Amino acid sequence: MSPFVRLQLLLLLGNVAFIAAWAVALTRPAGWQWIGVLLLAFFVVVRVGGMWLRARKYPDEAGRSRKAAILSTGVAVLAVALWVYTALRGPA
Repeated sequence: MSPFVRLQLLLLLGNVAFIAAWAVALTRPAGWQWIGVLLLAFFVVVRVGGMWLRARKYPDEAGRSRKAAILSTGVAVLAVALWVYTALRGPA
């Protein structure tokens, strides 16, 4: 398996962790705050870190991978802010 494919699978795992964090925030099982925060932290580290790692390892002349990493960072910040808002306010 190529390193690029492994990195893409790791990024997918980060997205799955984000979806799991939302499921935890909406269902609120026992200890949900810690589980949700851990899943959210895993998402940020893997997704944002993976995008920046990909931008450094596989640079292109047009700078698209760097721009994608910047966009992914911004989207991750907004996603975390929305998750925190939902966790503090409660499910609808």
